[in-house]
Amino acid sequence: MSLRSDDPVKWTPRRNMAAFGAGIERTFLAFVEDHSLTMLRYALVAVYVWFGLLTVTGTSPTAGLIAEMFPFVPPTLFQVVLGGWEVAVGLALLSRRTLRLAVILLASHAAVVMLPLAVFPAQTFSYFPYGPSFEGVYIIKDWVLLGAVMTVGGLVGADD
Repeated sequence: MSLRSDDPVKWTPRRNMAAFGAGIERTFLAFVEDHSLTMLRYALVAVYVWFGLLTVTGTSPTAGLIAEMFPFVPPTLFQVVLGGWEVAVGLALLSRRTLRLAVILLASHAAVVMLPLAVFPAQTFSYFPYGPSFEGVYIIKDWVLLGAVMTVGGLVGADD
């Protein structure tokens, strides 16, 4: 084998690092492909159970605002039902068998919790329509969570 500088087979430190980097990238991408949906699902479980417990205990920043839309329901009862609904979404995400149920529960939940953006714009926006208040941001994050749950639920047949 020739070690001339124009030899295309010659391995240089730069080529060694490129091959090493490519190996790391392949390993990382394989890990992401194998585990990303499971990690996303369990992260969503944690978020929904956590936020649901905040709502049940009355410490959610938006539970009172959402309860104002339903004055015919006692606020404490409304918070327990809404928080229980969120916990149910989280628990439904635990099992692949109940992912579709989680999507249905969350879609109906999202319809209720996003209503204050339209019903109470003065409380949900500091500068309508582009500057949400703290409560508005808390409600808007539900769009992201809904999309994540739909992604996980839509890939029920995929291996995780």
